[in-house]
Amino acid sequence: MTREWRAFFVAMLVAGGLIVLAALALELPDAETRAAASSVGLLVSGLSAFVSCMLRARRTEGRRRRTWLLLSSAATVAVAGNVWSAVTSDPSSRVSDVTIAVALALSIAGVLHFPNLRRRGSELLALVLDGLIAGSAVLIIASSLIYAELLDATSGGFLEQATVLLIPVLDVVLATVASILFLRSRPADRAAMAFISVGFVMYALSDLHYAVRDAQADYVFGSWTDLGWIAGYLFIALAAWAPDGDDAPETERPMASTGVRGTVAIFLVLLGAGIVQIMAESVADVQTTQALLWLVLIVAAGLRQVLLSRENLMLRLGLEQQVASQTADLRLLVRQTNVLIDSVGDGIYGVDAQGRLTFVSRSARDMLGLDDHHIGGLHAHDLFHAPGPDGAPYPVTGCYITEAIESGTPTNPEDDVYVRTDGSRFDVEITASPIVDPETDRVTGAVVVFRDATQRREVERMKDHFLSVVSHELRTPLTSIRGSLGLIAGGAVGELDPAVQQLASMALESSERLGRLINDILDVERLASGTFDLQRAPHEARTLLDATVSELVGLGESGVRIVCTGAEGVVMTDADRFAQVMTNLVGNAVKFSDENTVVRLSADVEGTEIVFAVRDEGRGIPADKLDAVFERFRQVDSSDSRVQGGTGLGLAITREIVEQMGGRIWAESEVGVGSTFRFTLPVARIASPEADLDGAFG
Repeated sequence: MTREWRAFFVAMLVAGGLIVLAALALELPDAETRAAASSVGLLVSGLSAFVSCMLRARRTEGRRRRTWLLLSSAATVAVAGNVWSAVTSDPSSRVSDVTIAVALALSIAGVLHFPNLRRRGSELLALVLDGLIAGSAVLIIASSLIYAELLDATSGGFLEQATVLLIPVLDVVLATVASILFLRSRPADRAAMAFISVGFVMYALSDLHYAVRDAQADYVFGSWTDLGWIAGYLFIALAAWAPDGDDAPETERPMASTGVRGTVAIFLVLLGAGIVQIMAESVADVQTTQALLWLVLIVAAGLRQVLLSRENLMLRLGLEQQVASQTADLRLLVRQTNVLIDSVGDGIYGVDAQGRLTFVSRSARDMLGLDDHHIGGLHAHDLFHAPGPDGAPYPVTGCYITEAIESGTPTNPEDDVYVRTDGSRFDVEITASPIVDPETDRVTGAVVVFRDATQRREVERMKDHFLSVVSHELRTPLTSIRGSLGLIAGGAVGELDPAVQQLASMALESSERLGRLINDILDVERLASGTFDLQRAPHEARTLLDATVSELVGLGESGVRIVCTGAEGVVMTDADRFAQVMTNLVGNAVKFSDENTVVRLSADVEGTEIVFAVRDEGRGIPADKLDAVFERFRQVDSSDSRVQGGTGLGLAITREIVEQMGGRIWAESEVGVGSTFRFTLPVARIASPEADLDGAFG
C-alpha cells in the first residue's frame, strides 16, 4: 500500500469518527450542550476542510492547485461565518448569510475550475445554466409548497426576499454543477469529485432544511440539521486526501447540454414547476420572489436553448464543411484513379457480385470497340466471351469471373478469345481478381485485366515454325557437313596441307559448336513447353556419380581431377537426364578450374530429398551473379563465350531438368576460393527389401 492510500484511510477513519461523535452529541438531552457540540463540530470540520485543501494545494500544481486554493478559501469564509454565528448566538444574522453566500460562490468557482475534460467557454456557461434551471425549479416547487410561509414571514421588500432565497439557489446550483462534473470527470479525478459532490449535496440539503425550519420559526441550533453541514465539510476534506486514479486517455465527449436527453430533462423540470405552481394553494397570491424565480428559470432555459441551437448549428456547419472537403478529396481521388487506369496499356474492367459491368478502362474500350452506351448493367460474361468453334456459348461455370467471385481468390493468367462489337475476334491473356470488403470479408465483385495476345500468338507461331525449320532443315545438312569435315580433317581424302588442315579443324569445331547450340535451343523449348520426355526410376546415388566420374574423366586433361567423395541413398530420377545435368555442372566446374585442382562430387540424404553437390576450386562467382547464371544466354563474364566457349544455355537447361524432376538447384560461391552447385531430387520409396530395384518405386 502506498503512502497516499495509507493517509487516505487514516483520513476516512478520522472523518467517520467525527461524524459519529457529532451524531452522538446531537442526541444529548441538554439543548445548550447540543448547541455547543454543533458549534465545535462546525468549527472542527470547517478547519479540517481548510487544512486538507491547503495541504492538497501545496502538493499539486496547475489548475488543480487553483481549485484546491479556491475550496480552502471557501472553507475559511464559511468557518468565519460559523464563528460569527456562534459568538453572536444568531445563526440567521445578515453577516452569516453573506459569508455563506460568498463561500458558496467561491466553491462554485473552484468546482468549475477543476481540470476534468477540457471544456470550452460555452460549455462552462451551459453547466452554470443547468444549475440555475435546476435550482430555480426546485425553489419554485419548494416555495409553492413550503416557502410561502418563509416569504410571508419576510416583512421587507423585494431585496430582502431575494436575499432570503439567495443561499438556497446557490446551494442547488453548486450541488448540480458538482454532480454534473463528477459524471464527466477523468479517472484520475473521479474519487475526489465523488467526495466533493457528496459533500456539497449534503451541505445543500442542510441549508434547504434550515431555510424551511427557520421560516416556520422552529429551527434550533444543535439539531440534526447541523449534522449535514458537519458531514459536508468532512467529505470535502476527504476529497483533498483521495489518491489520484489511473489517468487513462479519454476521447473528448460532446457538451452535456447539447444532448436530446438534456433538453427533455429541462422541459420536464419546467413542466413540473409549472404544475406545482398551478396546483398550490398560494397560486392566487403569487409573490414577487416567485416571479423572480420564474424569470430566472425562463431566461436560463432560453439561454440554454440558444446555446444548444448554436452548438447544433456549429456542428452542422462543421460536418457540412468536412463532408464537402472529403467529397472534393474523393472526386480528386476518383479522377486520379481514372487517369491512372486509362493510362495503362492493358484493358481493365470491373464487375459486381452478379457479374454486371461497373467500369471499363479506356484501353479496354478501344480494344473492344465499346462506347458508354455498351456498359450500362450488361453482363461481362455475355458481352466479351467469343463462342466456341461449334458456336456454343462460353460456359458460365468455367468462367474465370465466376470463379473469382465464388472462390474469392485470384485466378491464374489464362488465355481466352474476346469478341469486339463489330464481331471480330482476338486472342487475350487475362487475370481475374476478386474485390473483397475488408470489414465483412464478402466478395463484392471482381476486376479483370486483359491484354491483346494476338502479337504474342504470332510470335509463338513464328518461333514454332523456326524450331521446326531448325529441327528438320538445319540439323540434317549440319550433320552431313560435320561428318564430311570430320572425314576431311581425319585424312580420309589424303594428307592435307598444314594450312588447309587447320582450316578444316576450325570448321569442324565450329560445326560441332553449332550443333550443340541447336540441340540446346531445342532442349530449352521442349522443357518450356512440357514435351520433354522423362523416364524416372529408382537409382543408387553412388552408381550415378561413379558413372559420371567414368564418363567425364576425359575432361580432366588440363590436370583437373574429378572424384566422388561420398554418396548415399536411392534417388528417383531419369538416368539419362541426370547424366545431362551432371555433364553440364561438371563441365562448367572443370572449365573454370585451375590446373592440378579437384572437382568433388557428393550426395547426402536430407529428409525426403537427396542433395547432390559439385564443388570446384575455381575463380568463383560474385554474389550478385549467383541467380543470373541460371538464365538463358547468361555467363559470369561476357568474354567467357569467346575464351572458354559455350552457348550460355547449359545451366538454364540444367535448372529446367531438375525442376521437372521435382527438385531445385542453387549455387554457393566465394570469389577466389571456388563454387558449389547443389540440387535436390526426391528419395525413392522402396516397396520391400526383396523387391527389384527397377520396379519398386512409388
